[in-house]
Amino acid sequence: MTGEPLPLQDDAERLVRRRRRRAVRAVGVLVVVVLAVAFVLQNAKPVRVHFWFVTGHPRLIWVVLVSVVVGIVLGYVLAAPGRRAAKRRRRQEKAEQREARRSGR
Repeated sequence: MTGEPLPLQDDAERLVRRRRRRAVRAVGVLVVVVLAVAFVLQNAKPVRVHFWFVTGHPRLIWVVLVSVVVGIVLGYVLAAPGRRAAKRRRRQEKAEQREARRSGR
């Protein structure tokens, strides 16, 4: 015997690793859900919000969630020109590399 694992051992080890990953992922999801529920319950009180000329009394959790969503959208929109410029630079560099390979032949 050369010390190499048998195919069945590889399959069994792969199965054990897959099950372990699933268990870790399930525990992680459960922790996130519990934390989210706790966050919602602790921030369910109505708060006074003044925005320009309007005053409202939404629950704090809605204020937080809307703020997060607005922040994500603004971050994405404001970063778009930089992403486009980087994409354009990568495309130009690839074209220059192709041209250098062609002329080097």
